[in-house]
Amino acid sequence: MRSERQSRSKTGCLQCRQKHNKCEEQHPTCSFCASRNVKCTYPSGLKWAQPTKSMETRHKPRTKHPRVEEQSLIKQPSALFTSTHFESAEEKSAWEYYVRMVSTNVPALDGPENPYRQLSIPALSSPILLETIVCISTEHMLNFGLASVDLAAKRQQRMLRTLGQKLLSLDSTPSSETIVIEKSEREALLIAVVLQGIVVAQSADGVLEPHVKCASWLMQALGYFESIPQNPIARMAIQRYGMVDVMLAISRQRRPYAPQNFILSQPDQHHWDETEPSFHKMTGCPQPLMCFLVRIAHLACDVTERPGGEVLSEAFQLDTELRAWGSRYTGTLPARCDRTLLDILTECFYWTAHLLLARRVFQDQTCSPRVQYLVHVCFRLMDHLATGCGPDSSLPQPFYLAAREAVSAEDRVWVRQKHESMTAFYREQQRNAAMVLIERIWETTDALRQLERGSVKLKEGVSLVDGAIQTLDREANFFIF
Repeated sequence: MRSERQSRSKTGCLQCRQKHNKCEEQHPTCSFCASRNVKCTYPSGLKWAQPTKSMETRHKPRTKHPRVEEQSLIKQPSALFTSTHFESAEEKSAWEYYVRMVSTNVPALDGPENPYRQLSIPALSSPILLETIVCISTEHMLNFGLASVDLAAKRQQRMLRTLGQKLLSLDSTPSSETIVIEKSEREALLIAVVLQGIVVAQSADGVLEPHVKCASWLMQALGYFESIPQNPIARMAIQRYGMVDVMLAISRQRRPYAPQNFILSQPDQHHWDETEPSFHKMTGCPQPLMCFLVRIAHLACDVTERPGGEVLSEAFQLDTELRAWGSRYTGTLPARCDRTLLDILTECFYWTAHLLLARRVFQDQTCSPRVQYLVHVCFRLMDHLATGCGPDSSLPQPFYLAAREAVSAEDRVWVRQKHESMTAFYREQQRNAAMVLIERIWETTDALRQLERGSVKLKEGVSLVDGAIQTLDREANFFIF
């Protein structure tokens, strides 16, 4: 329980603010950070200003040449806007900023068929989608000093209010006369709810869990667990839901909300990576590999709920299938590598799946040779994804899952440096919360390792360290993908 004196520091260092600790604001390092031997970082002191014209990028473009599609879309005939009522020129600028900047950073690989960019046009005739896009854009601009805190809060409150009103107004048993309109509204709501994850990632204290639960209800109402629409934007929302659902389950050490017969989780549905929008290009993880992650999430729960030979047999079978699927991945890259960055990101997901299988299902300890080998394979691959290269925007989940297993001082220094580099470029505030959890896991692992010595058990099959880490995971509120 938090003590009375540990009030949130509004002007202290970022580390104290993340831990809700009262910072005495000593420069260059406060006593709280000094006692934990962590880097003490203070806010930049940016002065917020509302834009008066279309925004210019404040960080590196993902390609050397601007895309013709983006330029032509923003310079479409003004007729587009005569039928659309932006509340202000700033709101229109936020929409343009989303098209030019934000939509390119969401998928692992940007391209002409990027559905996040395509969404900007139908959003002009859908209030809930337009408010969602404007909110996403404003949060992004806020993190780059291009919008005010008050404006971001105002737009987020308006969006959530409209979202809540739309959800309350839905008829759970629509009549035959309203079924078409009802499905259209629910689909727009599903897209808006799924995109809340982008809003949450930008903010320091957003919570994603309620949005994923709401998206699960809408998925069920629309029948999208069993059949998938042909609309590429709706397909994008379902793909994002599926990936966020399983990665959130892994982060919280629980089962996914989607049923196990979810069509996206079936390994024989290879067309997901071959049709637009490509699941692989959107997430950085091929759909068959996502299916392995779903199975690992369920098996990890099975191990604690019904330990025994049956679960272990399933785990060995999954391990065999996973190795067969990724047989071309060796964990090493030659000095002159001609592989695409997307494929290197895919291999990061692949070895992370092995790491999860070892830690969560086979329950290897962090210091075990197998776990440390897998950690170093992941780190070597991630080192080849330079910050801002494009696909690295989808690296956070593999990165933070591998980072928690770092043991040596050298590995932990590398993790902190990689985290700082990615956060400085993408500026998603939830990355800081993820790093705070990593530091707490390191502290917990170091403190309990001597007590445990491989013999003390919290309960059957769960070590003292792993039990403490599981508690930290289930109490966490952040999520980044």
